[in-house]
Amino acid sequence: MDWQAEDAGARLVSIVIPAYNEEQNVRPVYDAIQSALRGREAIEVIFVDDGSTDSTAECIRGLRAQHPCVRLIRFGRNFGQQPALAAGIEAARGAAVITLDCDLQHPPELLPRMLEAWRGGAKVVQTVRTRTSSLFYRFLNLLSEIPVQGGAADYQLLDRAVVEAVLRFRDRNPFLRGLVAWLGFPVVRIEYAAPERMGGKSGYTVRKMLRLSVQAVTGLSAKPLRFSFYFGLLTAVLCAIYAAFAVVALIAGRTVQGWTSVIVLVTFIGAVQLVSIGIAGEYIARIYEQTRGIPRYVIVEGDVETDRAVETWQSSQTRS
Repeated sequence: MDWQAEDAGARLVSIVIPAYNEEQNVRPVYDAIQSALRGREAIEVIFVDDGSTDSTAECIRGLRAQHPCVRLIRFGRNFGQQPALAAGIEAARGAAVITLDCDLQHPPELLPRMLEAWRGGAKVVQTVRTRTSSLFYRFLNLLSEIPVQGGAADYQLLDRAVVEAVLRFRDRNPFLRGLVAWLGFPVVRIEYAAPERMGGKSGYTVRKMLRLSVQAVTGLSAKPLRFSFYFGLLTAVLCAIYAAFAVVALIAGRTVQGWTSVIVLVTFIGAVQLVSIGIAGEYIARIYEQTRGIPRYVIVEGDVETDRAVETWQSSQTRS
């Protein structure tokens, strides 16, 4: 039962799943979603193929041929998880939008609890991993003006009001968790223990994780710029103190031995300057990317036929 709901007053729920080289997991994650919901929800399942090099798109097309609630959005190349989430959210038609990964580390068994909280009035239902490294979130919250819940995942439910607010952001490098936290809607949190990956290999390399961290920090806050200024100011004060000491020693006729300390001081100041320039460069790069006006992603394949199926279902709900 893909498009009908037992409750005639039920509202469409969109489930957005970014997928990169997930051919082994496409059908299992869909089956797990249907098993968790037991056909009691009117859903659309939007797979966003983020430029996969395997047969992920073919697997989604095969699934779509059997289930009209399945939609496919395919990128021309790998743009990243966050742009894929943004594309799925923009295409979603539901009164609520749920985002989750395709590797079954976001347990679909939590979907009924998330929907229950939403129908109870929650605008954001966020899942929080109980076993996760807190280093990323400590680093992020140290530099961010808006705190982000530690262990929070991109497995969350957003009410349509939240979705519309998120879509108003046109950041080319969005960080969804940060944007939702910045909006300030009331949040209901559900804890879970992440299971092992179902199959395949994770597309998140150390390089991508590092890049996401930089994007998250620079996208949420200007604190790094302020920190570099304060750090430079502190360095200038220390240098002034050292210069005064050297002048006093010279006037007193004492030989200043400090070759080592001078070398250390020069290299330290050089490092401070390079780091500050690097921080400023990250923000300038974001400004450059925004002003170029290039899209966040390019869709080479979308679902017109399924779009019509969604409109037909919504029309039937309106008539009823």
